Amino acid sequence: MSHLMSLPSPFNRLPKCGQARRQLEADEYLFRQGDQTRAMYFLEQGTINLIRHTKDGQKVTMFQANAGDTLAEPALFSDRFHCDATAQARCLVLCLDKAEVLEFMTKDPSFAAALVQRMASQIQTYRRRLELLAVHPARDRVLAGLADGWLTGSIIEFASELGLTHEAVYRALSTLVREGQVARTARGSYRVNGADQAAL
Repeated sequence: MSHLMSLPSPFNRLPKCGQARRQLEADEYLFRQGDQTRAMYFLEQGTINLIRHTKDGQKVTMFQANAGDTLAEPALFSDRFHCDATAQARCLVLCLDKAEVLEFMTKDPSFAAALVQRMASQIQTYRRRLELLAVHPARDRVLAGLADGWLTGSIIEFASELGLTHEAVYRALSTLVREGQVARTARGSYRVNGADQAAL
């Protein structure tokens, strides 16, 4: 399995007895919103989207995990998951037992400090995402999302990350192209024109 991503620091210091692999197929759930938390995870292969369901029925992609990313660290300190984790393609996931991680934190203060530092960095990323999701109208949010490099897959996936319908994103993109703020470089591919990107 030399092609698999290596467990990053500080998790590479965890005992092997608390680790187990799980394979997911495309569209399969790693966990569902409201499920009891028993582990956090390291993604060795594939892509997993963390999606939260809002009260008005919208699906918002909170984070897209790629090979080499850890996910669901907050599960260590919560009884229930607050979002869905859905495989976007075939994935291989290393499950890190919650009880084992928490016990290791009490035994190794340097591990605990490194974990807190890692989570603090993730909070900064989530904060930027929340700031962008608060941008209105849809045209401005789409422009900001493009400038931040969120359009890495399909328009439907981009819309989910922005918390918008794909119809609203298509309309916003058409407007931005007409205004000259955005250039359409290929089917489903757009870039912010240089002057505007610098301004953002």
